[in-house]
Amino acid sequence: MTAWVSRELQPQHDLAGFDCGKEPLNAWLTQQSRRAQEAGTARTYVWTASGSDTARAYYSIAPTQVVRDGLTRSQTGGYSIIPAYLLARLAIDQSLHGRGLGAELLFDAVDRMVRAAAIGGGRLIVVDALDDNAAKFYLRHDFTPIKNNPRRLVMTMATARAALGVEGPGPRMLSLVLDTHEGTTAPVALSPTELRTVATVMESMNEPETSEATLRAAITAAIGRDPFRKS
Repeated sequence: MTAWVSRELQPQHDLAGFDCGKEPLNAWLTQQSRRAQEAGTARTYVWTASGSDTARAYYSIAPTQVVRDGLTRSQTGGYSIIPAYLLARLAIDQSLHGRGLGAELLFDAVDRMVRAAAIGGGRLIVVDALDDNAAKFYLRHDFTPIKNNPRRLVMTMATARAALGVEGPGPRMLSLVLDTHEGTTAPVALSPTELRTVATVMESMNEPETSEATLRAAITAAIGRDPFRKS
């Protein structure tokens, strides 16, 4: 089982071998992400396996602003210039393609931007899709294309909060990606209460190491279903 760790880019992270199949995305991570981090123009977050510093997925975000041209009134709130966050890059190493991790990586990025907006403001999340396939991916996850620019897509913070199960300052869901030794992937979202239940169940099992079976049983007890079992 692989436990994925999401963390802001650090000097010790190994970026050299990352290959998502799209050279512009590879080049940004390996050649530009650290410079942007140091300059304060963008923040990059990487996914690594637990106990490893090798980047296997990443996204970069930055504050921005957009003009109202092509946006609806509900998106702009009636303003001419709208504060927003730009999802500048999002990519997964080719070795992990086909496991359903793209949606979880996007969930992680959106959650981080929603939390930033709760502190510093921001009405929209904006993404400029690299190609048509990328645009289709964002369309499947509640992003809306700007009129006359199908590769620039937006999501309101209100929509993002609803998708995360967060309305205002209420309880926040925690997204986990469970990667089994059989090569299957089971995304699961837990509330703070459910997460505490998982911890309590695992503690009661009193096992020296956390096995796949232990974690599976604990999560099943917490949420009332087995996330590994396909419906």
